Amino acid sequence: MHTDDTVEFDVPPQHAARPSLEAHFTALLTAHHPPATIVLLVGNVLRPAPGDLHRLGRLAALARRTGHRVVLRGAGPRLRLLLDLTGLTDALPEG
Repeated sequence: MHTDDTVEFDVPPQHAARPSLEAHFTALLTAHHPPATIVLLVGNVLRPAPGDLHRLGRLAALARRTGHRVVLRGAGPRLRLLLDLTGLTDALPEG
């Protein structure tokens, strides 16, 4: 029986994100057999912008397409509010 694997991935703020962020994330996903819980560490996203939400959504979609579960850790009040206002709270739960 396969147990749920938990993997953390640090998500920098949009202004500090590297162009290869998605490539690194995809490599992380392929290195772990589903269903892994991918924990997106978002504590550094202090002043979230729409681009941050878009990036988090893309990362979550990549993970889900490969059979993984996604949760956020360290979301500040601004990010939580944006997720709530955009209806993404259920898609990107705190975990």
